[in-house]
Amino acid sequence: MENVKPGDKLLVHAYKHNGNLYRSWDSGIVLESSEKHLILINQEVLITEVTGRKWKTNEPAIWFFFKDYWFNVICMFKDSGINYYCNLASPFIVESETIKYIDYDLDIKVFNDGSYKILDLKEFNRNRISLKYTRNIIETVWESIDKLKKMIKEKKDFFDHDYVTKLWEWYLQSGFAK
Repeated sequence: MENVKPGDKLLVHAYKHNGNLYRSWDSGIVLESSEKHLILINQEVLITEVTGRKWKTNEPAIWFFFKDYWFNVICMFKDSGINYYCNLASPFIVESETIKYIDYDLDIKVFNDGSYKILDLKEFNRNRISLKYTRNIIETVWESIDKLKKMIKEKKDFFDHDYVTKLWEWYLQSGFAK
């Protein structure tokens, strides 16, 4: 990984299995960087879809990327509380000031009360055939779903409201905030 440090601004690129860029996010701010993970702050970030559609995020968020897990997790601070969006995806790399990962379609949306919903199953089933996902990738994605469901139930780490709230407060006091 490049020499990424707190306060750095990075782009985020999500690719599909065939290597095509799928979606990009501008200027997330690095909150924490280690050999195992990267924590990014998203606040009013411009998102560009492959179709050319552009939009900005509505709420501030903390985004967790992992070297050893096949998912990343966005903690969104909404008026109704903290919601989470889990992207089933390859572990990330950083290259040319850009976080890069492969999106494997499935997502889990976790609500403030801990309930959750698995999203985009049809897209996953369509793409696993058309983009020729290997058996190993398919199994890894489903194992990652099981791991996430357990973490959600246990309210561990990034699913702990107190933990992510403290991270957000630290960010606001860090001098990195807009």
